[in-house]
Parts: sequence; C-alpha cells; structure tokens
Amino acid sequence: MRRSIQEQEKNDLRTNGDEAAAVLRSRFRAAFLSVAPALFLGSVDQTIVAAALPVIARSFGGLALATWVVTGYLLAATVAAPIYGRLGDAFGMRRMLLWSLVLFLTGSLICAIAPSPIILIFGRCIQGFGGGGLITLAQALIGEVVSPKERGRFQGWFGAVFALASTIGPAAGGIMTEYIGWRSIYWINLPLSVLAAATALRLQPMSGTGRYSTDSFGILVFTAATVSLLLSLTFGGHELAWSSIGLIILLIASILCFLLFCFVEHRSGDPLLPPHLMRKPVVWRSALAVLFFAAVLFGLIVQLPFFLQVEFAISTTASGLLLIPLTVAQVIVSTATGLRISATGKPRNSMLLGLTLVSLLLFLLAPTLQAGPFPVALLTLLIGAGLGSTMPAAQTMVQWAAGSEELGEATGILSFARSVGGVLGTAVTSAVVLATQSGHAGASPSANSPGFSWMFLVLGFLAMAAALTTATLPNVDLMSAPT
Repeated sequence: MRRSIQEQEKNDLRTNGDEAAAVLRSRFRAAFLSVAPALFLGSVDQTIVAAALPVIARSFGGLALATWVVTGYLLAATVAAPIYGRLGDAFGMRRMLLWSLVLFLTGSLICAIAPSPIILIFGRCIQGFGGGGLITLAQALIGEVVSPKERGRFQGWFGAVFALASTIGPAAGGIMTEYIGWRSIYWINLPLSVLAAATALRLQPMSGTGRYSTDSFGILVFTAATVSLLLSLTFGGHELAWSSIGLIILLIASILCFLLFCFVEHRSGDPLLPPHLMRKPVVWRSALAVLFFAAVLFGLIVQLPFFLQVEFAISTTASGLLLIPLTVAQVIVSTATGLRISATGKPRNSMLLGLTLVSLLLFLLAPTLQAGPFPVALLTLLIGAGLGSTMPAAQTMVQWAAGSEELGEATGILSFARSVGGVLGTAVTSAVVLATQSGHAGASPSANSPGFSWMFLVLGFLAMAAALTTATLPNVDLMSAPT
C-alpha cells in the first residue's frame, strides 16, 4: 500500500510538472510571437538602407548628406532607447510599444514619399525614435510575463532575431533596391508595422507605475552627449581626421555633457537613468560588456564582406552569403544559451566562456587570412557561436538586478550600450583598415594591405575586454532575490 501511495505521489508530481511545462511553452509562444515582429522591424532597419545609399544618391542627383540617412536613424534610436524604457515603466510596456510602432510607421511613410534628401533624413530620424522603442520595449515585455529564471529561454530567441536582422538587412535592401526601387524598403514597413501592432495587441496589457515626471534637462543633456559621441565615432577617420579640431571639439563636448548628465541625475527627483541602478555592478558591468560585444559583432558584419571582396575578389552577393555561418551559429547558440540559463539559473559562465572563445579565435584569424574564404568562414562560424552566448546572459542578469519596477530602464541601458558599441566597432575597424593600408592616403585597401590583419587583432582585443569585464560580474543566481 505504501509503495502504491509513493508511486501515486510521483505520478502526480510528474503530471504537475508536465502541466507546468506545457503552460510555460504556451506562454513562451504567445509572448515571443507577439513581440518578435516589432523587434525584427526595429533591428533590420538599422542596416537595410546601407545597400540602397548609392541609388538614393543618384535619385536625388547627388546626396551630399548620404551618411545621415543611416546616422540619423542610429542617433535617434540610441537616444530614444532609455527614454522609452522609462516611459514603459510608467505607462505600460505594451502601450508604449504601440506608440513606438506609430512613430516608426510615420517615419517610414515620410521616407517613402520624400521629395528631397532633407525630408528623407527627417523621416529617418522619426523612424529611429520609433525603432529605439521597438527594440527596448519588446525585450522588456518578456520580463513582465516571465520569471527571472525563465527569461533566458526567451532572451535566447531575441538574440536569434537580432542576429538574423543584422545580416538579412543589407541583403534585403540590395535586392529590393535593385528589382523594385529604393522607396520599396520604406513602403514594406507599412504592412509590417501593422502586422507587428496586431501581434503586440495579443499581449495582456499591464499598467505601469503611473509615476512619471519629465526630466527635461536630463534628457536634453543626455541627447547632446550621445549625439556628440556618435558623431565623433561616425565621422572620425572619414569626414573628419582624428586629430582635427572639429572632432576634438565633439569628443570634449561629449565628455563634458556626460559629466554634466551624471551631476544632473544625482540631483533630479525623477532621473532619466536612476543613479542607484547605474551603480549596481551587475548593471553597469553587463552594459560595458555588451558595448564591447556589439563593437565586435558590428565590426565583423561591416568589415568581413569588404575583406572577402578585396582579398579573394569574390562577388558582393557571395561575400554576403559567407556571413551566413556567423549568423546561423549565433542564432543556434543564442537559443541554446537561453535554454541553459533557464535550466541552471546561472547566466554569467556561459557568457564568459563564449567571449573568451571569440577573443582567441579572432587572434587566430588575424594571421591566417590568406588561407581562403572557406577557412575564414569556418572560423567566423565558431566566432558566431561564441558571440551567441552574450545577449541572453546579459539581458537576464540586468533585468534580474533591476527588479520588476525598473525593467524598462534597465533594458534601455543595454540597448543604448549595444547601439554605441555598434558605432564604435564600425568606426574603429574602418579607421584601422584605412590607417594601415598600403599605398598613398585615400587609396583603397589592397590584398597586400596589413590593415585587415590589424583590424581582426583589434576586434580580438575588444572581445578580450568584453570577456574580462564579464569575469568581474558576480555569478548571480536568478532564483535568488537581487541585492
């Protein structure tokens, strides 16, 4: 009889466990499918325009401010990310996600019908203000409906969506521009935005804290600091020499504005970025690691096709296809890392292992660039696998440390770090390739140029910086209460 009772209890536990797992899977599908379109839309528009820029320039008879078509979006999205996080905490994540979709759709419509480059750039800025909210709020919404330990399962899928968008963007933009026209890359956003809104409406609305007061001066200083920093990184080594007075003024202005921002936030009654949140080691160290991670990822995405075309004389299409190993590996490992975090509740070690592997592989890649495109693709596949562990771990740690009332602000901090890191990686790698090229200044890098080897070494050191920063993070347990 006792054995029968014990067996019945085990069967009951197994049944309850199966039911709980089924509920979790159902919640996962509902949450992920509801916000994934918005996340993909905000991510892909960071890169989809790049391939269309030459055609846009010809369409307007020479677009002197072509860089601003990309930079305008990035600047607006970077500034908007922490602001949306704060608004989401106050008024509800779903509500603010829908408003950000309205802005994104409005900006897309302006771009699609833009009669001049100035109107086009204005539309891209409006798009960016919406896109920054899409990325931040989509990730924060998962934190509202899933426990800290289970968030890794979802963040892994978010990392997969971001990786796919980063690689698909340039290819999709090139194909649509060539066969339909450059305005199609904006028209397509209209039905996609409606689809994203329809799926977001399936989420159960949750009210925010209702507490919000505009930190006007803090937002103004933060915007000035961010714009100055991103402009210096974007134009450094290209439009402006690194030693030029204009670039030095931008960098000094950025530093002074960030210092002033810290001073303002400490004295604000309702700061944009709460100092107590930024002082938490898990938050600021995770953000720093993500900044270095994004620098490596975007540096590879931008420079690897360029290297393959110059070094091995392969076509633009083929060089884009050789990015697929990087993306596929990142998608697989990102998903697997999220599942492991959910199973163990320990996110740091996976991130540390992955970033350490990335740094070693980049150091190995630098002296072996002559081996051919396929060995390079194999190494980048392994690099992508290492990179895939970062965002699920960082996201879950920061959201755990922030708690439920500051999920949006914490997620916004990571989005800001990733945006700045992307610009940093693109700027630094481009500067290294150009500074070490053979021949006279202004020449294009050649197959004999050492610039690419140095570029991959620099990326290796950035990955090492990310790994060392991660090593200083406490090995948190997501099942415990944050300290």
